[in-house]
Amino acid sequence: MSGGTGEVLVAFTGYGDVRSGAELMALRAAQGLAARSRRVTALVDAAHPDTVAGLRAAGVPLVTDADQLLRDHPDFSPSVVHAFDLAHPGAPAQAVWLARHYGAQLALTPSSAPQVWTDPSLAAAICRAADVVFALTATEVAALRDLGVPDAHIRRLPSASDLTGPGDADGFRRRHGVHGRFVLFVGRRTASKGYRTLLEAMAAVWRRLPDTRFVFVGPDIDPDAPAHFTAHADPRLHDLGTVDEQTKNDAIAACELLCLPSVADVFPLVFVEAWASGRPVVSGAFAGAHEVVRHGVDGLIVPPGPAALAAGLIALLGDDVRRSRLGAAGRQRAEHSFGWRRVLDVYEANYRASPDRAEPTARPR
Repeated sequence: MSGGTGEVLVAFTGYGDVRSGAELMALRAAQGLAARSRRVTALVDAAHPDTVAGLRAAGVPLVTDADQLLRDHPDFSPSVVHAFDLAHPGAPAQAVWLARHYGAQLALTPSSAPQVWTDPSLAAAICRAADVVFALTATEVAALRDLGVPDAHIRRLPSASDLTGPGDADGFRRRHGVHGRFVLFVGRRTASKGYRTLLEAMAAVWRRLPDTRFVFVGPDIDPDAPAHFTAHADPRLHDLGTVDEQTKNDAIAACELLCLPSVADVFPLVFVEAWASGRPVVSGAFAGAHEVVRHGVDGLIVPPGPAALAAGLIALLGDDVRRSRLGAAGRQRAEHSFGWRRVLDVYEANYRASPDRAEPTARPR
């Protein structure tokens, strides 16, 4: 089945007061499918308040578990159950049972790298249970094959930017007292995202470029994250914590470059947002990074460690022409290769009716 008015259940586990790129992907899928005249219901626990508001605005009913879905929506019979994000596989695990219960196709967008899956064996089982799995990079395709997912079940997926409009660069600098050039980090403060490495690299950058500012946007996830910022306190360090989407967009528009030295990722959406704003990125060398960032074309990929990161930042901050060229290449790529319409087109092209399956004897807990 493709196109039409088919019913779709979108299932994912949220992060509460923190919204990840994976949760945003699930939200945009639900909103986009609803806008394409599909009847969509969302199965999600711990959803971010903005996600809840976005689902409601799109007319997408929200349930928190399989029992509520079956009780409150007895006439809902999806032909597709689409699960997102295996970092916390609670809702995706329920999606497996629901797909079999409804005789529906099980679609999966893993969204996160296996290194951050909290239950790797369960996540791998969900991958193998899916009828179609959407992968963002060839590296992710290879990882899925290693887990036992057949090639015939894997489809490549483009990425997308979530910028809501042009950023107010001057307003951002004025409101937050950020003067001169600055490096921007946008992400959750987890060790895998590399915020500690960037903090440790600042001193080396300041020895060569003492006026450089560093702006960090994103919530504390690691319990000791505040202590790391305290240990590196400096007037040139601006820790903004969690901000709204417009402030994030303004920060991207104002920065010289975006730095996310992640060691475990798939395809950070914030990279696409930086490119859409004409900003180059400096990335960590996570598995698949060279597919995401074209090294020397729209950004840099640096080896692990603060010394290598500082060297990459110094090289790019000190060369306005090169930085502008990389940003322009990123903007062109974002305009021509990425977008939610393209993502939805791939989803719908691979949705189909599935044969009925026997109902399992027990539901996932």
